Amino acid sequence: MLNRIAKQPVSLMICLAWIVVWVFVVTNKNTLDILCGKGIKQIGNQYYRFFTAGLTHTHILHMLANVCAMFWVGYLYEQRLGSVKFLLVGMICAIVCQVVFLAIYSNATESFGGSGYNFALIGFGLALQFLTPDFPKITFGTWSGNWLIIYLILGNIPVLSFMNVTTIIFHTIAFVLGIGIAFIYRGIGV
Repeated sequence: MLNRIAKQPVSLMICLAWIVVWVFVVTNKNTLDILCGKGIKQIGNQYYRFFTAGLTHTHILHMLANVCAMFWVGYLYEQRLGSVKFLLVGMICAIVCQVVFLAIYSNATESFGGSGYNFALIGFGLALQFLTPDFPKITFGTWSGNWLIIYLILGNIPVLSFMNVTTIIFHTIAFVLGIGIAFIYRGIGV
């Protein structure tokens, strides 16, 4: 297992970034104010927020769920795609997801969470498993498959105080973007 973990440096780097930023958010509340996403009408010239919003979490359960999902997403897809492509797909989808979401909710005062990466990469992988026969599958009965299917379901049930219909909308945007990027990826033969 340790040998396999060493083959997914980007997913581990993302998990570590989420943990470090969460520690800063917990120890210094200004961190969230500085890094969280804001609606298009609220953002001013702080466009970095489209990237940094995906690094912030406000609740330990939120952060841990995303860390575990990223571990299993990386386990399934990072080595197959290569770390650079894995990182680019995740970052592009997470940033575009924030832009679309914060354009829809243009007066939002905060947007946060790494689920944009996870839902996009899961959508990307699910599409590719149908488009490319030898691409790794998400299946019940495996640790990765069980965790990711449960994550997809529970991540859209408002159980924590910060979850509401906007959570479902954000996850859907990310998931659909991931599927779209998979078709582009497959179409250009990368």
